[in-house]
Amino acid sequence: MLDTMISTLGEPIAFFESAFFRMAAVLIGLCCHEWGHAYAAYLCGDNTAKRRGRLTLNPLRHLDPIGTVLMLFAGFGYAKPVPVDPRNFKGNRVRCDFLVSIAGIVVNLILCVLFTAAAAFASLAMWAPDVIAYSGLSVLLDYNYVAVWSIISGTAAEEFGALLAMPWLLPVVRLCAYTALVNMNLAVFNLLPIPPLDGYHVVNDLIFKGRFHLSEKAFRICMLVVMVLAWRGILGSIISAVVYPLQQLILLPIRFIWG
Repeated sequence: MLDTMISTLGEPIAFFESAFFRMAAVLIGLCCHEWGHAYAAYLCGDNTAKRRGRLTLNPLRHLDPIGTVLMLFAGFGYAKPVPVDPRNFKGNRVRCDFLVSIAGIVVNLILCVLFTAAAAFASLAMWAPDVIAYSGLSVLLDYNYVAVWSIISGTAAEEFGALLAMPWLLPVVRLCAYTALVNMNLAVFNLLPIPPLDGYHVVNDLIFKGRFHLSEKAFRICMLVVMVLAWRGILGSIISAVVYPLQQLILLPIRFIWG
C-alpha cells in the first residue's frame, strides 16, 4: 500500500519537475529570441518595440497566455510577436528587414552553443573520470545516444547513478542540455520558409528582395497550416533531420579536446 502511494505521488512530482525544466528552457529561448528581434529593429532605427516595453528579457513582456500554457503541458509554445514598423528603418528597408528577421535565429544559435559548452563543463565534473575516458565527453552529450536523453528526461540518476561522480550536478546539466536543445529547435523551426515564421522573411528578403507581401488573413491561414504540420509530426521530422547534424558541428570542439 505504501509503495503504491509513493508511486502515485511520484508521478505528479516528476511531471511538475519535468515541466519546470521544460518551461525554463523554453522561456529562455523564446524571450531571448524576441529580444533579438527588438534589439535588431532598434539598431535599424525602429524604436516601436522599445516604446512598447519589448526591448527587455523580462518574460512577462513577451509571454502569450495560450503559448505559455502550451509550454507547460505540451512541451512547446510561442511568445507574442515583437511589433516592428519598417517605415522607421534607417537605410535599405529590405536589408533591415532581413537583419531583424534573422536576429532571433542568431540569438538562439548563440545560446545553443553557450549552453552546450556549459553542459560539457558541468558534465566533466558530474561523470566519473573513467566514464569520460571510455566513452568520450561528446558521446555523453550527443543526441544520437541515450545518456543525454536520460539527463533531459530526468531518469539519469536511476539509470547511470553508479557512474556519476557528482550526482548533485544533474539538475545543472539537465537545464543546460535542455536549453541547448530548445534553442537549436527554435532556430531550425524559425528558419523554415513558411509564413509567418522568420524563414519566410529571410527568403523573401534574400531571394525576392522583399517583393512578397501577404495579408493578415494569409498569415493566419499559414499559421494554421504550421500547427497542423506540427500536430501530424511532419515538422518534428524535418526539424530533427537538421538538428542532429547541426549538433555534430557544435560538438566538434568538444570531440577534439575531450574525445
